[in-house]
Amino acid sequence: MCPASDAEWQDAHPEFPRIVFHGLRHSSATYQLMISGGDVKAVQGTTGHATADMLVNTYAHIQQSSRVELGKKFEEGFYAKQESPSPQAMPAAGEPTISMTALLELLKNADPEVKAQLRLALLT
Repeated sequence: MCPASDAEWQDAHPEFPRIVFHGLRHSSATYQLMISGGDVKAVQGTTGHATADMLVNTYAHIQQSSRVELGKKFEEGFYAKQESPSPQAMPAAGEPTISMTALLELLKNADPEVKAQLRLALLT
């Protein structure tokens, strides 16, 4: 006796919700990215995608819990009262400064893989 196909098994078990089994690949990639701290290259290695861009744009989905946590962290950092600027906020003597406009222009022209890594860094 050969095993039943996915559809046959689901037809035989109406007590379970119907799922698209390819959706498990999407979930797997999403959760691997979450638990790896956004290590796109490591997850790319386990999923077998040719490019990190394919992985990030096709299989990585936003999780509501991650969005809520990110929002809380942003609010805490943005609205936190600072008595004096943090050392990271002040450029060191002789260190070049960059305007927000120049930074946005650099990011706009960045390599797609760099953009994907930046998106992940901002979301984790």
